[in-house]
Order: sequence, then structure tokens, then C-alpha cells
Amino acid sequence: MKLFLTGFLIGIGKILPGISGSVLAIRLGVYERVIESITSFWKDKKHIIYLSILGSGFLLAVILGSKVLLHLFLEYAFLLKILFFLFLITGIPDLIKKGNSWLWMLIGLGLGLHLFLLPTGNIPVSYFTMGVLESISTIIPGLSGTAIYLSLGWYEEVLHLFSQLYSVSLCKLIPFLLGVILGAILLLRIMKYLLEYHARKTYSFILGLFLSSLFFLF
Repeated sequence: MKLFLTGFLIGIGKILPGISGSVLAIRLGVYERVIESITSFWKDKKHIIYLSILGSGFLLAVILGSKVLLHLFLEYAFLLKILFFLFLITGIPDLIKKGNSWLWMLIGLGLGLHLFLLPTGNIPVSYFTMGVLESISTIIPGLSGTAIYLSLGWYEEVLHLFSQLYSVSLCKLIPFLLGVILGAILLLRIMKYLLEYHARKTYSFILGLFLSSLFFLF
């Protein structure tokens, strides 16, 4: 039950604007275990059980939470952003402890701010591209997919996609899922390598991305 609830909390964090679900996974102590379980999925059935329980909570939160958040975001956007901001800053001390490089933190901050300065609005991108962005923001802690969606003007569309998986058009769902899968295959192996051999620099970079994500809220 604890693992299921952990997955549920990460799922809620995933769909909140400006909050990175993977940062929540770090704070809850499951991020590195998830990376290891996915990249070693077929080597031990314990990985399958672990991911099934965690993933069930995650999917339930995404599907149910998308329905609720779509209404709340439209009605109480500014209030929600204030609450998200207060919640986000409580995760900073944990990331500082895990990193040791101000240089890599600044690089992450600079990259994140560059994304923040991209033009906002309804930017024409494909569902496949959104799927790739979904995998990137899910796997790389500190990079909020919902913040990027807000910048691109796609936040409500993605919420609709998540909340109506059972009835959504296949011409939207299939390209989106292909982007998620292909992006995840590559990124998971990259993150596993970085966490094994360059953990402190990686967490410093993540901290920079995390700090930059605060700007997406307002």
C-alpha cells in the first residue's frame, strides 16, 4: 500500500504545473530504484512487481487527477500556482545535499531559463514530439513537463489526453505513446549511467533545472 501511495503522489506531482514528478520520486527515495528496475526489467521478477504496484498508483493519479485538475486550473489558476510554488521550494535542501558542483547547477539553471524564455502560446508541434517531451520531463528530475506544456499552450490538451485515454482518438494517442516509449528507451539508459558514474554532478544539474522550473509558475 505504501508503494502504491508513493506512485499516486508522484503521479499527482507529474500533472501539476511546475512540479516534476521525478523530483518527488527523489524526495520519496524511489527514483534510483525505478531507473534500475526499468533498465533491468526482465532480469528479476521483483522489478516487475515493484513497477506494477508503483505504476498502478501513478496511472490512477494521472487519469483521475487530470479530470479534477482541468477544472481547478481553469477556475483557480493563480491560487494553485501559489500553492505549487510553496510546495516546490521545500524540495530544494534534499537536492543540495545530493550535489557538489555549483558549475553544473548553473548550467542546469541556464538551460532551464532558456526553455522559460521560449515564445509562449499555441506553438504547432506534433503529438509524437509531445510524447518525447513527456518522456524527457518524466525521467529528468527538475524538468517539469507541465511547465513546458503551459509554455507551448498544450497543457489543457495533454490533460484531456490523459483524462480520456479510453476514448481519445488513436491518431493522437499512438504518436504520443510512440514518442514516450522511444524517448524513454534512450533516456533511461543515459540516466542510469550518469547516476552510477557522475551522481553528484548530475544532481547539481538537476537542482539547476529544478530552480529554473519555479519561473514557469508565474
